[in-house]
Amino acid sequence: MSKKTVALLSGGLDSVLAAKLIMEQGFDVIGLYFTSAFSKSYGSEHQTHAARVAKEIGIDLRVEDMGQEYIDLVRNPVHGYGKNVNPCIDCKIFMLRKAKAVMEEVNTSFVVTGEVLGQRPMSQRRDTFHVIERDADMRGMILRPLSATVLPPTKAELDGLVQRDKLLGISGRSRTVQLRLAERYGIHGFSTPAGGCLLTDKNFADKLRDLYEDTQAVTPNDIRLLTVGRHYRIDAGVKIVLGRDNRENNVLMSLAPHGYQLFMPDDFPGPVALLNGKPTQDIKQTIGRLIITYSKQVPGRSYRIRHDNEVFDPGEPLPIHDTRLKQVGADG
Repeated sequence: MSKKTVALLSGGLDSVLAAKLIMEQGFDVIGLYFTSAFSKSYGSEHQTHAARVAKEIGIDLRVEDMGQEYIDLVRNPVHGYGKNVNPCIDCKIFMLRKAKAVMEEVNTSFVVTGEVLGQRPMSQRRDTFHVIERDADMRGMILRPLSATVLPPTKAELDGLVQRDKLLGISGRSRTVQLRLAERYGIHGFSTPAGGCLLTDKNFADKLRDLYEDTQAVTPNDIRLLTVGRHYRIDAGVKIVLGRDNRENNVLMSLAPHGYQLFMPDDFPGPVALLNGKPTQDIKQTIGRLIITYSKQVPGRSYRIRHDNEVFDPGEPLPIHDTRLKQVGADG
């Protein structure tokens, strides 16, 4: 068996410290970073904290996109959600199943994670660790170096591949020991706890629940659309997203070719809008009026909206609290 192993690297302090502890026992560690449409850094993985800390400790980082399969899992997780729509237990099981294939590729018998016993109420309990190992089909193969000595020994420890007395026994939510280790190792580029997952954000969770309830086939582009703009639901299958600034306008325009209808101010500065649904005449007028509502208005001026090759006058601004519009999620 080679002195190689795989470490799940989130970019947080615990995961990089776990990798570093195993490196000190002579292992060549491959960092494994999982990304998805629910990651705030989706599409910019080379700029993540995981990329920074991997470079700091001198390991290669492999990026794995969890893809459509994970989007479908989040809709109906076996082990339920946390506070919002974060399926932490199912997420960990999913990642470990993927990690197992990488383990076999590099010929190692265990995977390293930064989990700390008792740090998170849903996914880092003794009973949950047992469930995760069972459902990922990885009993005895998940080494948690930060809490190893307060957990049953793994197969790698029992076989003498890893020295148990050089591992730690941290438990609970205090991060004092971890911060001291970070200072000792000179590690600075780590992220704050749970800083990168949109599923833990209430505003995003409200929008995602609405999307899952309304749409059977949800794509990564649908998820990305949830991260920008003001969202309005008119009817089942009909949603409008309105840009709030130039950056969001640019994001909406970039997403337009992926199955959405784009509406733009024709001759005045204002927000652009995407329609997810069928552009009936009434809906087109509603979108145009909504664009005018959120634009700077000049008395006596007419406003025209562009959609495909058509330019039209939608009429008066739409009252923000129009009964036809249901805003989804907060406005910030």
